Amino acid sequence: MNQPTNEVVESIAELERRAHADISPHERAVERITRRLAHPGAVYSIVAFAAVWIGLNAALNATHRVTFDVPPYPLLQSLMTFVSLLLVVLILTTGNRVTLIELRRSQLDLQINLLTERRTAKLIDMLDALRRDLPQIPTHDDDAEVNDLRTPSDPHQVARDIEQRTPHKPRS
Repeated sequence: MNQPTNEVVESIAELERRAHADISPHERAVERITRRLAHPGAVYSIVAFAAVWIGLNAALNATHRVTFDVPPYPLLQSLMTFVSLLLVVLILTTGNRVTLIELRRSQLDLQINLLTERRTAKLIDMLDALRRDLPQIPTHDDDAEVNDLRTPSDPHQVARDIEQRTPHKPRS
């Protein structure tokens, strides 16, 4: 593996190590819980719990004329609301951390792309120098695209151009 590729691989590995090391014990616990709840079995369990709750109330009412939660089951609704709130907080907490990691990765992608563009511009400069040294190689001085490729893009100007050409969302 060549040195630039090795540096990129090491940068990616370091990014992953830092992301993993930055996780607090609480975040690890939240992610473990979220992973366990993020499958169809959790949905089936919640539905089964509600069905057993309602069935048990119906059975107690039929046999003993007693219920611990009368329809429309306010206790069950309160319990389900609390569980829903916990699930939302778990998902948001995990999502925020994942978003931060994705942001770091996209920044690394941008840096790699800018480096690649600089290298490409340098290669074009080197080819131009070679063409000047070897007169039998035709020049492309009249090719506008080649002339544009000779200069690396200014990321700040690209960002301004994108901002100007992108429709803005109305603020509420």
